[in-house]
Amino acid sequence: MTESARSLTPPSTGGTSGEASSLELLLRTTADPAQVRDLLASLVGDGQATIEEVAEPAKEEGTGGGVQLLGQILVERGAVSPEALNQELAKQKPIGERLVEQGLLSRDQVDDALREQRRQKEAAERRVKSEAVTSIRVSSLKLDKLVNLIGELVTVQERLAQATATLRETSPDRLAEVLQAFNLNAISEEVSRLTNGLRDNALSIRMLPIEATFSKFKRLVHDLAVGLGKEIELTTAGGETEIDKTVIDKLDEPLMHLIRNSADHGIEPPAVREAAGKPRKGTIHLSAEHVGGHVVIHVRDDGGGLRREAILAKAIERKLVPPGTELSDKEIFSLIFLPGFSTATQVTNVSGRGVGMDVVKKTIEDLRGTLDIASVPGQGTQVDITLPLTLAIIDGLLVTLAGQSFILPLSVVEECIQLRQTDHDTFTGKNLVEVRGQMVPFIPLRQRFGMAGDRPAIEQVVICHTREARIGLLVDAVIGEHKTVIKPLGKMYRRVPEFSGATILGDGSIALIIDVSRLTRQEQAERLH
Repeated sequence: MTESARSLTPPSTGGTSGEASSLELLLRTTADPAQVRDLLASLVGDGQATIEEVAEPAKEEGTGGGVQLLGQILVERGAVSPEALNQELAKQKPIGERLVEQGLLSRDQVDDALREQRRQKEAAERRVKSEAVTSIRVSSLKLDKLVNLIGELVTVQERLAQATATLRETSPDRLAEVLQAFNLNAISEEVSRLTNGLRDNALSIRMLPIEATFSKFKRLVHDLAVGLGKEIELTTAGGETEIDKTVIDKLDEPLMHLIRNSADHGIEPPAVREAAGKPRKGTIHLSAEHVGGHVVIHVRDDGGGLRREAILAKAIERKLVPPGTELSDKEIFSLIFLPGFSTATQVTNVSGRGVGMDVVKKTIEDLRGTLDIASVPGQGTQVDITLPLTLAIIDGLLVTLAGQSFILPLSVVEECIQLRQTDHDTFTGKNLVEVRGQMVPFIPLRQRFGMAGDRPAIEQVVICHTREARIGLLVDAVIGEHKTVIKPLGKMYRRVPEFSGATILGDGSIALIIDVSRLTRQEQAERLH
């Protein structure tokens, strides 16, 4: 990366000892802005670095847009100093004066043109000023209160829509005419539209790029490398990915533990890496991306990978796994997230006590997220954290089971298909449904939740996609879309993995929100065993 500093303001030395120094640097570079941010973050440490992209100086009319002026080329080549160039430019007379001297224009004509030029310049400045984006600082508590109020408004709007629909379907003709005369249907639709817009804008205010969180770990990796006697570099990608501030505030500790674990257990010492044909410097890579209605954060290292046999042996020693049990790699690797679990032979100030990875798992699950881990011996380990975009309001699909209502996140729903009991009986015990020539497994939710009662003759299979699999959920009926305000479950129900929360419906009843990802993982684990 090459840079050329065009102006530099040194730190102030005339202030009091309590004043912080500042440095302003104008940088001209072809590097990616994210690289510049990462570099500055590692340099300033606990300080603050602010980056603002500025436009290139306007080119002289007639120079062909990107073509440099002659003086600029000469200065960059060192053929002439900036001071000498400015002195020569100062000797040149303005075009107006030269035209007057040649008798081509009168002084009044030039003055009138100059006044017009000033008017155009002032108008342009006013236009730019009026279009400039301004920002204000707002307490996160105020934003939380705003989102809570909007959540209540969404609930009331759903009640209004449901009441309007009920009146329209059940009213006598005369009452229907009255409703139409007062235009109640149109008013209800307008309230719904405005509520949705208000909801989306309020939630977008709480969305922040995750880049600031990533940048915090530059110094951590540097200090870990020095303390462990290793060469480690932290790289990042996807810093512009936005996520709810409530989620971002709780990500620091899980990411810190994952990075410490990668640095201590994953990245090998330089001599070991060279002997294995690897670069001396190991790499820990942090990245983020949007996948559907979720954000996925990847923590990857190019170290030695997890030792499958050592993890399984430690689990058997601690009687977490019966001897002779056959487990997949994914199940074995997931054991490192158990409280107090560690395969380290010695305890260091970085790791080895079995404390940290269980904190990662608990925090991510509290955020209604999931953890996936994959590792290849000699190549490294990757941990994927999947989190919801927001913890406040989602678009849901309202379904019913035995007369009770449930919500499915609409972001994971692909389609709904009918299933007759005769079709279901054809695959008794297999729970498979054919979707355009492909067999898709489904979970009969009545059986899963232990709900009694007669099944309808025609049921609905809601086809969902998750990171784990493509799976169907068998329900009695699909009601339709529902703006869902997520309410947390009480302490008594927090350990019920099938549900991530609850919501209040328009008629005042409660509907549980089904956690499709966790339900899918549980179903897969039970089928394996």
